[in-house]
Amino acid sequence: MRSLSDPKSDLTTFVPAMYDFRFKQFTLRQDRCALKVGTDAVVLGAWADVDGARILDIGAGTGVLALMAAQRNPAARIDAVEIDDASAEQAGENAAASPWAPRVRVHRMDVRRLHADAPFDRILCNPPFYAGEMGSPDARTGVAKHGGGLRFAELLDVVDRMLAEQGRFACIIPLNREATLRAIAAAHGLGAARRCVLHYLEGRPPKRVLLELDRAGGDLREEQLLVEHRPGVFSTAYRALLAPFLLKF
Repeated sequence: MRSLSDPKSDLTTFVPAMYDFRFKQFTLRQDRCALKVGTDAVVLGAWADVDGARILDIGAGTGVLALMAAQRNPAARIDAVEIDDASAEQAGENAAASPWAPRVRVHRMDVRRLHADAPFDRILCNPPFYAGEMGSPDARTGVAKHGGGLRFAELLDVVDRMLAEQGRFACIIPLNREATLRAIAAAHGLGAARRCVLHYLEGRPPKRVLLELDRAGGDLREEQLLVEHRPGVFSTAYRALLAPFLLKF
């Protein structure tokens, strides 16, 4: 696994784009996907609560969140929505090649147009981060990473509409955008139930936060997770979290 210590590196990319990403129980092909498998999505997929019969993955990308949820919850049916044609096609192929093909469906569509016959118990999303202010010259990357297609307000509209009354929504976002997302969520009656500050490298400021939101408004559970003590030396907690998925560290 590549070190994540360089603050100027793309922290969301583990491997070169041409390579498949192999987990213990499934493989993701990603050569046609706008964004590749990365630390943020893998940590979210392992950390988020995936209890419940119905799970929605918004912005499926390679299908990593959907397939991690399928591995962790053998009873769940998972719908994964992806707006990019090539990414949706490849995510569908990844799901079909996985051990959980009958339970995972990938839909090529704009999630804002999604209509479901029942609400979802859990919703997962590694959303566009930057609200357009750091727009990528590549149009597909701009939609996937820079908020070119789905802003926080629109995302929370979808979550509010699709989430079951006792459901939970989990996401990972930049720490400096947490207040914005939580304010929008509060307007929908969604509050933080669980929060984890993600440190990529010991001694450096954290850049990401994982959040779980629900409608209950109970006590907030606070956590922290460190990825590396130093480049290539992964923390015990990170190893334990990812042990069911990653082949090696």
